[in-house]
Amino acid sequence: MKLKNVRNSGGVKLFWGILLAACFLASSAQADSLVKGRFKLTNQVYWGKAVLSPGAYTLAVDRATHTIVICTAGDGKVVARENARFDNRPDGVQSQLLIDVQGHYRAVHALRLESIGEVFNSVHPFGQIGRAAQEAQKAEVVPVEVAKK
Repeated sequence: MKLKNVRNSGGVKLFWGILLAACFLASSAQADSLVKGRFKLTNQVYWGKAVLSPGAYTLAVDRATHTIVICTAGDGKVVARENARFDNRPDGVQSQLLIDVQGHYRAVHALRLESIGEVFNSVHPFGQIGRAAQEAQKAEVVPVEVAKK
């Protein structure tokens, strides 16, 4: 009987450990954010490996991990995480997403935030498709509303 309880206590500890880690990750977008903002997409957009459907989103740049956390605005579900790279040139930068367009496909090329400058810039998102880099001449700008501290 004691052996069964010992085995089950290990499972319970594992369950609580996973639950605690999930809560930590879910709250990391809110915990120590350098910048928080909101934006709205009218088309499907690729951001790294994530596909963002049309709708409202929030983003937070996590100070501790230098990560951009993108969540759905309605339920706060984390849909993407990207590494943030700071250029420390915020002068004259407007908060916006720069989206490259190729045919029916859209992909985030850069994220600029007025208080800290450019924090995300991908290698041309269509560059690996051969001559697609030349075809992706169109770009869209999506404003990002940054929360005032």
